[in-house]
Amino acid sequence: MLTPAIINIQSFFYPIGNTPAISLTQSIPPGDPANILLLGCGDKAVIARNVLLLSLIVDNNDGSNDTSLWNIYYHMYLDQQALDLLRSQSKTLYKLSSTMETWRQGKYGRCLNFCDSATLADVREMWAFYSVEQTGADSTRFKYRFQSVIDKAKAKRRNFVYSTGFRSASPAHIGCLQDLDALNQHYWKYGTTELKADIRSASTYPNPAFLTLGDGAVVHYGTDPLLGFHLAAVDAPLDSTDAAVNQLPRREKYAALARAEFREWVASYREQSYKNDVRVRFFIGDAVSFAHTLQRKRETSEITAHWYRDRYGVRPLVLDGPDYAPGARAPVQFDVIDTSNLCDHLGSLTLLTATSQLLRDDVSAVLYTEVLAMNHKYYREVLDQVLCGHVPTLSTLLGLFPVEYWTNTLPVSIGDEMMFDTLMGGLSENQETSRQGGQMFLRTSWKRALYISSTITPLPQSIPIRFEPKLLAKTLYGVYVRMFLDEDLPLRLSNLDLEAVQKSSLVWYQRASFVSFLRLVQTRVTCNWDAVIESTMDLIESRSNAPMGMNYYQELNIYLHMLGVFSTDVMKDWIKRSEDPILTPFLSPIRPVDGEWGDLRDWKNIPPVVCVTLRIPRNKLTVFTNMDLNKLGTPPVHCLLQGSGGWRMSGWQNIFPACQLSFGDVSTLGKPYHDSYEISVQEDDAGWSGTSPLIASFFAPTFPLLQQPRDVLVALGVHNSPATVACFLPKLGFTLNVYETTLNDSDAVHVTRFAPNQKGFPIVTGFTRTAPASGIGPGAESSLIATVDQITGAMTSLIGRLDIMSSDFKQALTSGCEVKKSIVSPCEVAISLGRNPPLGLCFPVFIKQSSQKLRIARRSSYVEVVAQVAECSEWMTYPDYMVPVRLQSGKPVNCNMPYVNLQKCPVIQITQHSRLKWLVPHLSLAMSARERAFREREALPRSAGEQVRLDFKESIFSIFVQFAGLQGTQSQLFYLNNVANGGVHVIILASALRLDLANRTVVLDCAVLPLHDALMPVIVGSLAKLQGFGTVVVKVNDAELRLWRHALPAYVERCRDWTHQESCEYAISGSIPLNAENGKRVLCSCGSGKFPPNFISNVPGWNVLSKYAVRATVSPVFWAPFADDMYSPDLGKKNVADVGKTSVDGGCASCGKNKQADGGGLLNCARCMKVKYCSRECQRTDWKAHKSLHTHFHWVSVQLYDHAHLDALEMSTVATLGGPQALPTTSMAYNIRHHRSQVREVPLHPRSQRVHFGYYAGRRLGTFSACLYGRRG
Repeated sequence: MLTPAIINIQSFFYPIGNTPAISLTQSIPPGDPANILLLGCGDKAVIARNVLLLSLIVDNNDGSNDTSLWNIYYHMYLDQQALDLLRSQSKTLYKLSSTMETWRQGKYGRCLNFCDSATLADVREMWAFYSVEQTGADSTRFKYRFQSVIDKAKAKRRNFVYSTGFRSASPAHIGCLQDLDALNQHYWKYGTTELKADIRSASTYPNPAFLTLGDGAVVHYGTDPLLGFHLAAVDAPLDSTDAAVNQLPRREKYAALARAEFREWVASYREQSYKNDVRVRFFIGDAVSFAHTLQRKRETSEITAHWYRDRYGVRPLVLDGPDYAPGARAPVQFDVIDTSNLCDHLGSLTLLTATSQLLRDDVSAVLYTEVLAMNHKYYREVLDQVLCGHVPTLSTLLGLFPVEYWTNTLPVSIGDEMMFDTLMGGLSENQETSRQGGQMFLRTSWKRALYISSTITPLPQSIPIRFEPKLLAKTLYGVYVRMFLDEDLPLRLSNLDLEAVQKSSLVWYQRASFVSFLRLVQTRVTCNWDAVIESTMDLIESRSNAPMGMNYYQELNIYLHMLGVFSTDVMKDWIKRSEDPILTPFLSPIRPVDGEWGDLRDWKNIPPVVCVTLRIPRNKLTVFTNMDLNKLGTPPVHCLLQGSGGWRMSGWQNIFPACQLSFGDVSTLGKPYHDSYEISVQEDDAGWSGTSPLIASFFAPTFPLLQQPRDVLVALGVHNSPATVACFLPKLGFTLNVYETTLNDSDAVHVTRFAPNQKGFPIVTGFTRTAPASGIGPGAESSLIATVDQITGAMTSLIGRLDIMSSDFKQALTSGCEVKKSIVSPCEVAISLGRNPPLGLCFPVFIKQSSQKLRIARRSSYVEVVAQVAECSEWMTYPDYMVPVRLQSGKPVNCNMPYVNLQKCPVIQITQHSRLKWLVPHLSLAMSARERAFREREALPRSAGEQVRLDFKESIFSIFVQFAGLQGTQSQLFYLNNVANGGVHVIILASALRLDLANRTVVLDCAVLPLHDALMPVIVGSLAKLQGFGTVVVKVNDAELRLWRHALPAYVERCRDWTHQESCEYAISGSIPLNAENGKRVLCSCGSGKFPPNFISNVPGWNVLSKYAVRATVSPVFWAPFADDMYSPDLGKKNVADVGKTSVDGGCASCGKNKQADGGGLLNCARCMKVKYCSRECQRTDWKAHKSLHTHFHWVSVQLYDHAHLDALEMSTVATLGGPQALPTTSMAYNIRHHRSQVREVPLHPRSQRVHFGYYAGRRLGTFSACLYGRRG
């Protein structure tokens, strides 16, 4: 495997998952089909549960079993009806899954399939377990086991504060933290989301779907059924919320909303499955191995790449399902790849190396990663850690483009994440130092670099990148050092605090991981590859601060050889070793008895790499099994070879972390020390709970084994780190070896050509080019030359070269035509040769605008552009590249603006201002700390790009708060008015404010009408009818107006429910927007006039204007955390984690009583209206704990949100109880103070203001309340 081996006696089982709901198709244009690859934990119990649920949905024709489906999937305890349904369905599935053919012929085979027979066998085993009817003693044992598993999980929850639920309630999450914590406690107390005791009393049967077959897996302590649903409707007033739900007590709303959403999802999946629009294929196993096998299938049609199915077993991964048979059409390339939070469990670079090759070469294709990192000062450090190096350099080598990193634009508010971290005490007192103890959640979108960077190049292909070998070696060595930073001895000794010691046992990579990355790089670059590896190995050998690293050197060599990356002289000349005395270890005159040695010397054609399998007796494992599991954790282990010396060799030791572990019995086939010798392992599924020995297999070099073919020490040991030394040194001694024997021990050691149960060496395919490397048509061929810093290994510049191929182009160049260079986008330069059409030169990263040089070789017929590689802050020089749109097959595709289905985005009732207190804080977080400083201190120097983005964000803020009526009089009509250059150029008519559930934000559903010369004579009469209508004029300048014109195509494209026509102006012109200049058309006409009924009402002139307007969805533009940070006050050591923990059943927060002494109802805290008390005495008793809730959130409302008033947090009676005096309610200080000069509300009375409309083609168009559009002058 490509991940280190660990001891996993106890693992976590994720029956539900612990991440918020996401949209998997929001990058895909409407109507386009999509192949989606979801990579998760791969646990067979998880997959068995999922198939069970989906099959129940298919059968649930009338929705009568929706409640039972919810209970089966989410509740730990079931009523009799749900339990009976689970058992009967499991029996049905068990019967249908006897073979792959019977499953395909069954009623679920049309929509639910399996990639391999082993996956089907695994889930069948789980279904057999679910279907057993426990009675008598069996029932007692089952209940005891179930309770034991739950108790282990509860033990992990001690002092646990549930905090991640805020993501599910965003953006209206401010008042939900206390509720969600209490509801999570309730769930773990009763095993159900039901709050009413009389209803949940029937749920007494343990749910077998919350168990695994072994005893080692424990339900994860953060499991919560509500986390996967959208809970913002608790505080956000939505039109779609059922009236009955609104009448429920506050805490009952959460589960009611989740269940309602679950029912809608169930109905949707059932409908799509009947149409055969959705087909789901399942695989149980290791995500990295699966990805490499799919890539092998894609390139060669082979169904195996000789990897194991999972990290703890020896079953080969073979895609023997019928969907992968010859001629079958199961996808091997994907439009969307979501890796969930696997980066936290696997080496992130290993994961990206495996999955990036499966991403389709399209603009819309995207790969998602999630990281929950600790103890980093900046988010860009997190991304550096993900890639093990410089982001522009490593992303280029991977062929990926981190969209948010370059555009500084996010659809989701990272400010909410960082604000929450602040509230939970994640920030240190000095923000300039570090985030001690804080969590940093980062979800990153990766796209194909050249496809997102191309504007004028219609079909960019993969461009080879040329490196100077020694400089590329410096880059690769930097990756190596970052991968194995734990081996840096001085660094390890410099930080021996408790947290550093605990983290030292976390090892993400081994040498095979590094080599798999090298294999990808090898297929991505053009250079003298052998020279690259030789230089890299020289650097590794000279790494003086990591002496232990040389103990892994032989593992590095053998994987370089096996994966086809590089072979040392010993490996290359192995066949000729008998001719070389250095490679011939046997010079002794002693000869074997009867012609055989009885050891490796008898193997005539022994290969240079062999597989060594070690059998570890069960009694040697007590060092792990007898230890407290909380102290044990998951320590990494390795195999080891050690010799005392040999001919021309001193004592040596080689460590091999790339070993495969399993439990079972070994059987052999053939004669030892011959090519035909094989071993197989019959696995013991009981694992750590069984009695079978542990089997460890690893690849090793043959040469050192032949030096001492009987005496070489073979051992299984624990990885050396401060944490493992402290834990195992007293029991294992300084070697930390669990078990050791010699190569001569034929009962314990087996040496074979391949690994157990395998027929070949593992394969990493590398990058596959889908077309010749040219990319710009017949006119020229392009290539890139990279320059690397000799110290850091970071890529500093790129030389883009166009080799002219066309005879016309050559003729123009040699005849002395003018050669012009123009910047098309941050990643693309256009080269014009005389009057010929421009040639596009694409770069895989942003390039600095200010440092580009043009080189022209007229005789040799090539043109070069020398450009420096930019950092993430370069977005400032490309302000228009905020939400780019690209053409794909002649149709526009959003690059980083997610698509939304507005029918699934509930409308927010903007008339309920009391329930919109969260809106201003949420919109305010679109402004970063940098932008906040610019706004408050006008004297601060700033670039034009920084200023225009700040202006753009504030205009959007103004439109949102004005439409919601939170600032002045509510209005739905907005003009983007460039007073200095022509007046109003864009009209926005707002229809509704909606909740974007997938991105946890709000969007404005509106009609946009960009004005242009050809349109004005047609609509001037309708514009005149708007005279006197309540209008908000948003002042813009030339730069901001240009940015709006670049953003409008993305806002329109993201919500379209119509199809672009063949005559689409985008496709004909090849430009999006069509034009950003005054008087020119901005948008294509394909969507003009396509609105749902009653979209805009009571607006005069709309009947005519609607024919030329187009529907759009405007949303806040949030900053990305790589070049910016969030403005945060110093909250000191305030912490709301333990504040306000009240009885979930609504009792007194102090004593738990359900009523006052006189029998009256409980009293609410007058400020928060959430916490209840039975008397003033109980309120005084609880005040010490409860007051910090008010203090904390008031601090946030004043400091973080700049006095955006949150009336719900104001307090009227607490002062009489010894609490802080309530501060007076503040006005919208943030909005009014800053937007006074930006927004002007036009009075409704038509005579209040009369201004000349302006001029169009020299003719006065009339009078109006603002200059709508006109040529300057």
